[in-house]
Amino acid sequence: MAAVVLGADQASKAWANNALTPGREVTVVPGWIWVRLAHNSGATLGLFSGRSDLIAIVSLVVLAAVALLALRYPPGGLAGALMLGALLGGGLSNILDRIRVGSVTDFIEVHLWPTDFNLADAAIRLGVVLFLLSLLVEALRGPGRPAD
Repeated sequence: MAAVVLGADQASKAWANNALTPGREVTVVPGWIWVRLAHNSGATLGLFSGRSDLIAIVSLVVLAAVALLALRYPPGGLAGALMLGALLGGGLSNILDRIRVGSVTDFIEVHLWPTDFNLADAAIRLGVVLFLLSLLVEALRGPGRPAD
């Protein structure tokens, strides 16, 4: 899963950098989805703009912690594999951009979402949501009860 996310994100960013013109927006779904080339040297919502180096280091530390936790407490089932693959693939792809070019290529703009994003960002968010849902399921199941 991580390799799929990494490959798809890098391919989509290469497409965006080659096919889109900076400052020009292309409508995909009128009123809802656009593509527009942007480069983000900060974190989500433009935080720490210009500190791509610091964000890459922090991201590497977080990804290493996630990987170590996954090795120590492997999540089970398809949801666990999707969660880890999405987090690791998305995180690695954005780190690769920061190291190679000093910023992350964003190109997807969705109505009601505050910032442009890319496939890696979407995968990371999916991984976090799956992780939170797994915590909720465990809490509702109760301590010591096996999964169905």
